[in-house]
Order: sequence, then C-alpha cells, then structure tokens
Amino acid sequence: MIQLGVLGVVLAGLVYFVVWPTLFPAGRVAGPTVAVGGGKPGAPQTGKPTDVRLAALGKAVDLNESGAHRNPFRMGAATPPPPDPSTVARVPPKPVTPMVPAVPVPTGPPPPPPIPYRFIGVLSGAPGKGKIAVLTDGRMVVHGQVNTEIEGRYRIVQIGEESLQMEYLDGRGRQTLRLLGQ
Repeated sequence: MIQLGVLGVVLAGLVYFVVWPTLFPAGRVAGPTVAVGGGKPGAPQTGKPTDVRLAALGKAVDLNESGAHRNPFRMGAATPPPPDPSTVARVPPKPVTPMVPAVPVPTGPPPPPPIPYRFIGVLSGAPGKGKIAVLTDGRMVVHGQVNTEIEGRYRIVQIGEESLQMEYLDGRGRQTLRLLGQ
C-alpha cells in the first residue's frame, strides 16, 4: 500500500516537471489575456507597452496637493495643510498659569520608614499569659507579647489570629503585618 502511494507521488512529479512545460510554453500564460497599449483582446503579449509617457506621470502626483496630510484611518475630509509662516501674523504667547494640584500636598514631617519585620506565627503562652507573636527580619527570629519592645525601636500593639499591629516606640507609624508575610 505504501509502495503505491510512493509510486503515485513519483508519477505526479514526473508529469509536473516533464509534461506540463510542453503543454504551456514559457512566455504564454494560460487563461484570458488583456490588451495593453492598443493591442487586440485575446492576443498574446509580446513585450513591454509602447506608450508610457513617464514625464506626465511625474507631474500628476504632487504630495502637497494630493492629500499628504490625510489620515486614511479616519472618516471625513483631509485636514488642511498648516498655514504659511510668512503670512501668519505674530501673536504673543499667553501667560502660563501654574496648575493647582487636585490632591492637597501633605505638609509636615515625612512618615517613618516601614517596619522591616514579617509576622510568621502565634504561640500560645501559659494560661492567662496571652499570645506570643513570632517575627523575623530575615536575619533573626524574635518574639514578644502585647506592649513588648522589639530591638528598642518598635512595640507590639495588638496580636490577632492572622495579623499583628506594631508601631514605633514614640507612637507613630502604626502598621498591620499579616500572618502570611508582607
């Protein structure tokens, strides 16, 4: 079965390369022909057209007058070309008024930097002692309860099941750290 398929492909190639060029010689196109330069319709073409007039073609296309400023992707008339600078009267520019921002700019000292710890877990302390939060800054692990100072700079304000609130010792920069990390 495979041998018959291979034989069919070889036979088709032979017909295409050997027999086909003899049926349609080079220079002759199968199908209807179009007359160029005053020839008769249906007659084969024999060369290049005789009446070209290249000079007339060069003058017929003027980019400034033929719509060089036209946008083919928009509907409507073409935009007019810009005015000639020599005919336009000089108009002094209008004074620029400064823009007022829509959002008021905060005044005062900048906020403190973010607290560099991640909340990684909660431990149950002794009965009546409360929860113990476990934190890490990537180098070491620290732990503490509510109102415990961490590194002498931060304080734990509240410990929840899935989050923790910390702030700087002076009471500013309160941040909530989630249990999954920040």
